[in-house]
This record gives sequence, C-alpha cells and structure tokens, in this order.
Amino acid sequence: MKNSGSIIAIIMVSILAMLVLLVGSIKKRPGEIETGATADEQTVAETSAIDGDGDGEYRPEVTTVIVDSGRLIVGTDNGLYMMPLYRKAADVKGDLIPQKRDLGDDVICLNAIIPLGEYRYGGGFGLYKLDSDYTTLFESHFPGETVNTLLEFGNGLLVGTDRGLWYHCDHPVDETGCVDTLLKDDVIVTAMALDQDGLWVGTYGDGLLYYDGLNWRERYLLRDTLSFAFVNALEFYYPYLWVGTDEAIYRYDGARWSQMFAADSSETYAVSNIMTTRAATYIGTEDGLLKFASDSLKAVEDFHGMAIAGLCLNKKDVIVATRRDGIFKFKGKEEIVSPEQLRLQVMAEVTNEEVLAETMPKVFAAGYRSVGRLTDK
Repeated sequence: MKNSGSIIAIIMVSILAMLVLLVGSIKKRPGEIETGATADEQTVAETSAIDGDGDGEYRPEVTTVIVDSGRLIVGTDNGLYMMPLYRKAADVKGDLIPQKRDLGDDVICLNAIIPLGEYRYGGGFGLYKLDSDYTTLFESHFPGETVNTLLEFGNGLLVGTDRGLWYHCDHPVDETGCVDTLLKDDVIVTAMALDQDGLWVGTYGDGLLYYDGLNWRERYLLRDTLSFAFVNALEFYYPYLWVGTDEAIYRYDGARWSQMFAADSSETYAVSNIMTTRAATYIGTEDGLLKFASDSLKAVEDFHGMAIAGLCLNKKDVIVATRRDGIFKFKGKEEIVSPEQLRLQVMAEVTNEEVLAETMPKVFAAGYRSVGRLTDK
C-alpha cells in the first residue's frame, strides 16, 4: 500500500515513453490454461443500427448502461435515455425520448456514464458535466477527444480518451484550485481498474499498462508478448484482475495469469465488458454473454449471438444491455427496454461554453491529499 505522501510524489514523476506493440494472434488452447508464468514487466516511457423489421429506419445502438437512483440510464450513439426501473418494456408507451433534448446534438456517442457527488458525467465526444437529473449540461471538457472510459479517483475522475489518460477535477481541496492534467499521452485508453496497490490501464494497440506507485510499466506474458495488445475491458474484484481483449479472456491472481475458456471449448471471444458480483463474474462479448461461477466459465444461451454493450446491477438484479436487441434482466431474460423503443431524435444545439483542458501536475498532486492511497472497489 502506498500512503498519500508517496502518491503525491509519484504523480510528479515524469511519464516515460511507451513501446508500441504490434497486433498478435492469441493461441487457442483446450480448456482453462494455467500458464504458470508470471507477467514480465517492462518500463514504458461502430456503426448505425438498422431496424431488423426491414423498414430501413435508423435505430440508435446502446453503448453503455448504469443504474442511478432507481433509474435506468442508457447511453447510445444518439445520446442519453432514461426510464424508471420499476417499469417493464410493455409498460412504456411509444419511444424513449432522449433525456433531455436541450442537452444538444453534441451529447452523443456516450461510451461511459458515471455519478460523482451531485453531478453526473458522460464520456463521448468530450467529457460532459450534467446535473443529477440529466437535464442540464453545465460544461464540456477535452474538445476534439473521444472519451472511452471513466473511473472515479480521489476528488475527481480518471478520463481515458483516444489521445491519452487525463485526471479531471472540479472540486479543489484548497485555494490552489485544480485543472485537468494529462497523465499519459499518445495512447488510446480503453479500460481502467484500480487494485489494492495501483492502477491498471488497457489500451488499443499499446498493451496493458500498470502504475505501481513508482513507474508506468507494460505487462505482458513471456510466452506471448502481444497477448494484451488490444484490451477492451478490465475488472478488479479481490483477489482477481480480469482482462478482456479482442480475442481472449485472462485472469490474474497477483502471481499467475490464466487464459480462460468456456467449458472444454477452445473458442475465443471478443470481449466488450466485464462485471463481477459476489456470486459470479459476467463477461460480455460481441457474440453473447459468459458467466463464471463455481470455477467454471459457461456461455449463457439466452444471449447467444447478441452483442453485449453493457452490464450493471440494480440491487441484486444483473442488467444486460445489448447493442441492438434490447435491455434485459439477467434472471428470466425479462425485457426492460425493447429495441423498438429507441428511436432517432433530433436535439437542440448546445449553448454551454466548452472548458478547455489544461495540464498542471502541481495542482493535480494537491488533489490527492484526500485520497490516502489507491484502493480497490
């Protein structure tokens, strides 16, 4: 564990250059493979959906989903939608309307949504700051960058974009204030997870990175150094880190990496998202849903052939959002939102002024005074 003083010092360390990885293929192997090899370390400096009924009508694709104060918040490539969770798809008359139209045409292609205190943040073509009702857009950050993933950290957010990793802070802990700070540039950040001692960062094409409290490192397998080149999903739930790539699923126990396969199959999957509960780990892929429980990874037949866009929890209910086939409760595959309820809507122009991002490591380090250490979820 690192104390707060060490973390502040760590943030001040210059970020070293990263070695760029080339795309490699994952070797297929039967069953669950316990590699027995530790990951070596090296210091490192979608498209529009068309109605399946054949009428050619555009339907937004779901990109992410969360539960917030009894509401289902749905991010799509056409903006943000919201509905009370106690309602079933059959109870909703007509289309779900984007919430709210005055958010503007720029609040589209939402890849991540996260509550933070009294505000809500959405990541799309920039970072959007909203009120808790998702009706008012206060400001936007990082213009010109696509935000892929968000993670709460300290008094702010870690923001993964197609141009690097940022720390965003709206609430300074002292009179010095705080500004957006670039922590890692020239990488496409696709996923993030905190473990007990540091930060894992998945990238598109530049491998799996780890900030251990002293340096940025690249993590890879000795037997296949390209296995983590393209990371789509990360999930840490003690004691395991789950890593989902374009072609494989890995699990790390702190000493050994295991490549995971469903039952006795050697089939591999393009992973889109991962969520762990006390009872099981759910792995969304581009071709369906997998569930790991009782030391066995199995495909969930109810979702076979469906591209999984997001996973979240509503109390004990697991919610599974597909890109084009609706949103369901996992148990019984009860439909919450049908694909027909998501329709293209035209939004008004954004009137809020964009806030340009700045970099100031000194202020960023000050923001860590209330963190103490990096913690798991």
